[in-house]
Amino acid sequence: MNKRIHYLDWLRFLAVFLGLVFHSGRPFDDWPWLIKGPELGWTTFFNEALTTVRLPLLFFVSGAATIFVLKKLVKDYTLDRMIRLLIPLGMGVLLIVPPQHYIVRISLPPSDPQHFNGSYWQFLSGPWLHGGTYPLSNLRTEHLWYLLYLFIFSLLALPIFLYLRSPGGLALWARLEHWFMAASWRVWLLVVIPAIGISLLPLIFRSHPGLVQDLENLLFFFFLYVLGFALFHRPRLLEIIFSQRKLFAWAGLVLVIGKAYLFTVVWEHDTFSPGISLQNFELYWLLRDLAALCVVFAALGYAHQYLNRPSPFLEHARHWVYPFYIWHQSVIVVLGYFVLKLAWPAWLLYGLLMLSALVVTITLSELVQHSALSRFLFGIHRRSGRKSATALSRTSKKML
Repeated sequence: MNKRIHYLDWLRFLAVFLGLVFHSGRPFDDWPWLIKGPELGWTTFFNEALTTVRLPLLFFVSGAATIFVLKKLVKDYTLDRMIRLLIPLGMGVLLIVPPQHYIVRISLPPSDPQHFNGSYWQFLSGPWLHGGTYPLSNLRTEHLWYLLYLFIFSLLALPIFLYLRSPGGLALWARLEHWFMAASWRVWLLVVIPAIGISLLPLIFRSHPGLVQDLENLLFFFFLYVLGFALFHRPRLLEIIFSQRKLFAWAGLVLVIGKAYLFTVVWEHDTFSPGISLQNFELYWLLRDLAALCVVFAALGYAHQYLNRPSPFLEHARHWVYPFYIWHQSVIVVLGYFVLKLAWPAWLLYGLLMLSALVVTITLSELVQHSALSRFLFGIHRRSGRKSATALSRTSKKML
């Protein structure tokens, strides 16, 4: 597969944008977070629904995009993953994440032992550098954990990807395609079987809810990553998914709303407490995985129908994705420190924070494009703009 898939670029951009929407609402929901403002009742329900969708979509699209990276030799593939994921991760942990911790510390009441009263540079040379536990001190990945997980997934999945490209793998996938396409309802097994299988983890680790939560997320995100690669490696099966996009959309909508209602209204966030019943624990993960897969498939179908075309904006904006994701949470936390001081209604604060964070994050993401060093640090292959678009056009004409 050599042609760029435009609707995948749109979906990836949508996934990182939803991350900004989600984190802009975190100061106003009733979950603990880095900064908190006045509670806005509906944001808890909205964020619970949103978190069901955004990360599964991001991992699925990341797996599909791996096809373009793996066109190279395996050695180059591994090096590419290190450059595009570990270098931005390290840079982000050292430079982008610390302002979040500074805002947290100065926002604490003076009576709190962790309160800090000083400049950012004093914080870096003092509590941040010398506090914490050796050898990592105060280093935290925060939202950049996605880059670390994606790097690990890309290495763990490499044998699977290479097998799928081999003659034996191609023959096996061809048989699976034929079996699925013989009866279109069978495509729903790609939703039901993984969701049921992964949701059974509480039966194995029933006394360790935190461990179950981590394992559930890891296995489910890894499955989505591999599934994205497999479906776009031989995309005939996508035709069935596209044809059933309405059913997936309705099922996903019902499941997302039901899961958000149970967690925020019925159980009131007690899902992960040791006292929660095993049945409710399993039901939560089952609903989450079923909802996520249905929404991902529905998004694929509608994006393929309406967004599968080139766009000057998309050609430029697709280079924002990495820096946008890396910047967005720190921008929200820093801006939120000032926005939340305003004596405005909570819904106005939410709107102002989200809009200002969007403008600043896009501006910073665009500034990253104009330096070879910053593009390297943020994992961007090449500069976007008129020159790259012209080069792409010339390449396309030569191919034709």
